[in-house]
Amino acid sequence: MSNSKRYTFGLALALLSATAAAELPQSSILTRYGVTSDQLPKPAAIETTKPTTPVEEKSRFQLQPEQPWMTLRLGDGKQPEKTGNISIDRSMQQELERCRRMQDQLFRRGGQHIACDNRIPGIH
Repeated sequence: MSNSKRYTFGLALALLSATAAAELPQSSILTRYGVTSDQLPKPAAIETTKPTTPVEEKSRFQLQPEQPWMTLRLGDGKQPEKTGNISIDRSMQQELERCRRMQDQLFRRGGQHIACDNRIPGIH
């Protein structure tokens, strides 16, 4: 559709709507028929009765407290198992400390979580 056809169509539509709006009466429909609002029928009275015993409404939904959107666990504070060999125990302790430092750095940078207790990442 070319621009001149669109312009003509829009102008015709505006003219038709202005004509239709001019034909509408400016007064209320009640005054056109000679009726006042006092002569309208009153709405039916609604009977309200108080229940003698309170009826417990059962919810259709099971509401539960909101769960946190993120849970942060850093090894749950577990210490490595003691083997009795001082050099193995010391190296395991150093490895745990190094892993926790790495976790802290990754958390600050928004990176992926790593597990320090020989678990598979992502499975808790």
